[in-house]
Amino acid sequence: MKYLGSLLCVLFLFSCKKHFHQKKEITKIELARSGAWSDYGAAISIDSSLDYKYYDCNSKKNFVGKINTSFWDSINKRFEQIKFKQISASDHKNIADATYFELIIYWKDSSRRITRVRDIKPDSVVNAFIWLNDSYKKVKLQQIDHSLKFETTYQNPPPKPKIDQVKFPPPIKQKHVR
Repeated sequence: MKYLGSLLCVLFLFSCKKHFHQKKEITKIELARSGAWSDYGAAISIDSSLDYKYYDCNSKKNFVGKINTSFWDSINKRFEQIKFKQISASDHKNIADATYFELIIYWKDSSRRITRVRDIKPDSVVNAFIWLNDSYKKVKLQQIDHSLKFETTYQNPPPKPKIDQVKFPPPIKQKHVR
């Protein structure tokens, strides 16, 4: 009984120590969504200074806002849980009408690009991407007039090929001579 108080104090200190040494390696995170045929996609950038940037491809509008430290902590925790440094860079899926995600995570002097497709049964990685993708709904955003720069590319539609580069070009209307 006389050691019970000491034991409780030691257990309390160890539990606090784990909380204080929580990793916060991530310095910036960018997510792009390509969108399916009915959606043009979006891009999000969040950094450790709590700046939140959002580009909506559907409206072609740019927004900025601030997040709180608890949301930044939850981002770090969520992506550490999916082991962002060890997971495969791509899921190698190819689905025609699906949402594609591209994530770039920055930490210290390094970065990692991870791509995934949202399919019928999303895994923990895709669920983390979906969670981050929906975060703009919880942030107070203000529209800005200037454009934002993102390192992600999935929010940009592919360039249209020149007509002579298409294997089966559409028929060209020609004037009929009579």
